[in-house]
Amino acid sequence: MELLNLGAEEILQRQVEELEKERKELNQRLKAQEKKVDYLERAKRLVEIPMLKELFEKEKEKDKEFWQAQEQERVQKLVEEHEISLQHCKRLCRMHTDRDEFLNQLKSSRRSEIEKKLNDFNARLEVERKNRLAERKEQR
Repeated sequence: MELLNLGAEEILQRQVEELEKERKELNQRLKAQEKKVDYLERAKRLVEIPMLKELFEKEKEKDKEFWQAQEQERVQKLVEEHEISLQHCKRLCRMHTDRDEFLNQLKSSRRSEIEKKLNDFNARLEVERKNRLAERKEQR
C-alpha cells in the first residue's frame, strides 16, 4: 500500500537502496568467507610446512646415502681394476726375462743361419770372381 502512494522516482530510489544493501551484505559475507578460508589455508600451511621440511630432509638423506654407496662402489671397482693391472704388470715383468732369453736365442740361431748364408754367398762370389778374371785373361 505504501508503494501505491510513492512515485516512480521514489520506487526507483528504494530499489536502488535495496540493491545497494544486498550488495553490501553479499560483500560482507564474501569477506567473512575469505577470512575463514584464509585462516584455514594458513593453518594448513603451518601444519604442512614442517612435514614438507621433514620429507625434504629425509629425501636429502636418502640421496646422500645413495650417492655415497655409488661413490664407494665406483672407488671399489677402480681399486679392483688397479689390482688387476698390477697383477698383469708383475706377470709381464716376470715374462720380460723369458722374452729376452727367447729373443737372444732366436737371434743367435738366426745369426748362425745368416752367417752360413753369408759365407756361402762369399764363397760363390769368390768363385765367380775367379771365373770372370780367368775369362778376361783369356780374352786378352
